[in-house]
Amino acid sequence: MFIAENGAVHFPQPDPDYLSLPTPPARHMSITSQALSDVPSEIIIKSRIKYGTRWSACQGLMAEYSKSTSVHGLRYIFEVHRPFYEKFYWIVLMLISFYFAMSLMWDTYLKWLDSPVILGFDETLVPVSKIPFPTITICPEIKMNRDEDFDFTKVAEKIQSEIEEYESFKNAGNLTDEEIQKFVATLQICESEVLDKYTPYMPKNLEVDVPQTLVDLALVPNTTLPFCKWNGRFYFCHYLFKYVLTDEGICYQFNGLHPKDIYRDPNYLSYSDKTVINYNNYFDTELPQYKDVTGNWSLDDGYVDQGFNAYPQRSVLSSARNGLFVFMMGFEHNFDYTCRTFKQGYKVFLNSPESVPLTTGNYILVSHDDEVLVSILPQYVTSTENLHQFGPDKRQCYFNDERYLRYFKSYSQSNCQTECLANYTISKCGCAKFWMPKPMDIPTCGLSQVSCYTKAETEMNLIISNQTKQKSVDPSVEIMCDCIPSCNSLDYNFEISRSYYDFEKTVLAQRDSYEHDDGRAARLSVYFKEPQFTAIKRTVMYGITTLIANCGGIFGLFMGISSLSLIEFIYFFSVRLCSNLQKRRLIKKKILQHEVDFGDEVN
Repeated sequence: MFIAENGAVHFPQPDPDYLSLPTPPARHMSITSQALSDVPSEIIIKSRIKYGTRWSACQGLMAEYSKSTSVHGLRYIFEVHRPFYEKFYWIVLMLISFYFAMSLMWDTYLKWLDSPVILGFDETLVPVSKIPFPTITICPEIKMNRDEDFDFTKVAEKIQSEIEEYESFKNAGNLTDEEIQKFVATLQICESEVLDKYTPYMPKNLEVDVPQTLVDLALVPNTTLPFCKWNGRFYFCHYLFKYVLTDEGICYQFNGLHPKDIYRDPNYLSYSDKTVINYNNYFDTELPQYKDVTGNWSLDDGYVDQGFNAYPQRSVLSSARNGLFVFMMGFEHNFDYTCRTFKQGYKVFLNSPESVPLTTGNYILVSHDDEVLVSILPQYVTSTENLHQFGPDKRQCYFNDERYLRYFKSYSQSNCQTECLANYTISKCGCAKFWMPKPMDIPTCGLSQVSCYTKAETEMNLIISNQTKQKSVDPSVEIMCDCIPSCNSLDYNFEISRSYYDFEKTVLAQRDSYEHDDGRAARLSVYFKEPQFTAIKRTVMYGITTLIANCGGIFGLFMGISSLSLIEFIYFFSVRLCSNLQKRRLIKKKILQHEVDFGDEVN
């Protein structure tokens, strides 16, 4: 600074790389003058940040940020020379755009919360050799031989005549204790009308081993199922089928897992089954034998290190010749219309090997003198591992490692329902029905508890039905047992075709004879419809990555915001702000020092 001869004061010119410190009068003029419209905006922004008031510095910082950011419209709002009505125009547009962006992002977030999982078809076809052949359970209506040892109808007639005469049962017909025990045990598999008719008159304290009695009375498999054909080889059926106890009584099961592979403890069953299936015992002995079964199978991992002779069995081809064929035989002298009324034939159930059959579900009715062909359509559902990040309520399924069952090794919906019914029956009646898994110290329900376990099942179904309806209104309602499907599940849909089968004419056509003249035969064929099928895959539709990508796309479309925009925002209002504050403190210190020096010179 220097003073000319005419008394005018002259200031030095600022360096272009550094805006020099003006005197107080010149500094105030540089900010408030109307001549600012001629000054470049960059100089004004820097001047506001370095020398202006706090509010002016904030405006300058926002203006500097708006010139650098990719956010649409922001630079027009904070531009120095922009008229107010243009700024207002862009403020309105940005608010509208921000509103739509937030609305769409909120909808995306709600969709991620409500339905993050999607069911779709797998990209590749699955050969039927990758899954086991279904477990086939055949329940005949003929439960026992009507012979001299025990004839249910004759015993029932004696008891009925005594009830009609004395209005009570005192065993006036001299029935043996064994006959009464067998009658009481058999009542539990009879029609409900028959059960209600005789139960009030039976001895209350009679101890009967119902499961073992039913096993002892059951027809051996080769009587009901004389011969079979599996994978193109003829077998005697007792080499393929084993006993299984269901709500229908004693049934015959093919390709089911051994109890030790289904239950955590085989002693949970009220009977023991030591049958070991050997698929080398077949008619065609000239065929090569199968190799020994190695490896294992699970619903989650599939077949591991197993050849064609696998456990459980599987099929490769889809024709009826390579499925399961069963010839079923019934004799009219064994028909018992007293216990099972007028319904005769066979109930056939199909289920996955790791599950127990539910006799309350769908079944195939095979009548005598019928030939039934069942073509199977597998329904195989797999789930990706990344679904673990969502809870069971979101994906509507349980992984095997998420839901522990007391009686069963693996979780499935039918196993869960069976365990739920068993636990509820035990809690209500103090005993379990003859076919239910149970701890060893829990007794099997006798005839006096029949009404209790019948009511318990009805009551449990009613509670679950009501809770399910309430949950549709109030999501916080918990459903008893919560037996939702397994994330990896295998079910078998089927198509049925049937025709009349005349056994007598078939025997005559083959110029053969049969020792029984009251035989009634039926034929059943079960096979895969196609050699490949389309599996269903449960995958993540809206994961965290998808949510971020969708929200980022919406923000980029409406606001021009990207991840670098956020990083830039953080930089400007953290690192850049701190740097500007430090510069302002240094400049303020220099200005104060300059004002002191300027005052000394004037004086």
